Amino acid sequence: MKSKILKGNIFAVTTLFAWDFTYVVGKFLLKELEPVQILLFRFILVSLLGAVLNINEYHKKSIKEEGKFVLVGFLVFLYFILENNGLKLTTASNIGFILGTLPFFSSITAHFFTKDEKITKELILGFVISMLGVGIISFSNGISVRIRGDFLMLLAVIVWSFYSLCLKKYKFRYSVYYVTKKTFSYASFFLIIYMLVTKSKFPDISKIDFQLGLGIAYLVIVASFLGFIFWGKAIKYIGIVKTSNYLYFSPINVMIISYIFLGEGITVQKLIGGGFILLGGFILKKKSFDGKKSRVEYVE
Repeated sequence: MKSKILKGNIFAVTTLFAWDFTYVVGKFLLKELEPVQILLFRFILVSLLGAVLNINEYHKKSIKEEGKFVLVGFLVFLYFILENNGLKLTTASNIGFILGTLPFFSSITAHFFTKDEKITKELILGFVISMLGVGIISFSNGISVRIRGDFLMLLAVIVWSFYSLCLKKYKFRYSVYYVTKKTFSYASFFLIIYMLVTKSKFPDISKIDFQLGLGIAYLVIVASFLGFIFWGKAIKYIGIVKTSNYLYFSPINVMIISYIFLGEGITVQKLIGGGFILLGGFILKKKSFDGKKSRVEYVE
């Protein structure tokens, strides 16, 4: 039991730092590529990587079981569409702070759809304080296009909470490589349909230089393939809420990384808004340590 809890925490922390750096990489790639073009590379290459590492695994499944993979793949597609379009309209540090609200939305979805992780008064108080912080950050520069980006990221956070919920409820009894391969294969399918419907341009591979290739490789191998595997394992070992609680550290991580690598300013409004988000997170986090431990089912 203790060994699995330790593994779950290690998987969550590793994923946190890997994902926090993706916003810097994403900002760099968006200078040359459209959001959907980045996603196309990301989804297809992750699917191929999963297929290569999992070439011999095949499972005959019912339509209902296959439908679970379709839903999870759609949620991944929708999350990244919202996130990448939001990243194009707002700053990486803003997105980092908004990402800090994910534990609240994960707790809310877990309350309504699971038996072992319930909503509390502390959660409600923390959520209100946290959303106040999001408002301060989003409106710090007045009414601007940046608010659209912040709103898209907030929607992405809600979608991600349902993705995490699906991972917990479905308890796929296949290897993590197989689940990742299937998930991103369906995400690729939905993305291609989206690009055809919106008449988006497909990327010109000949224009991908070494730096762009390096950025895409990071998103594919580290952030997507390993990140999704580690995140799924963390949820299996320590639950949705405890795994998502690590994202409270994301706002600070992303703000510092964005300041160092992107030159994004650290304003008083961001510090105040971020403080509210962290305070809200602290209220919920403190309750999780002081209250009863939630029951977590472990699946290898």
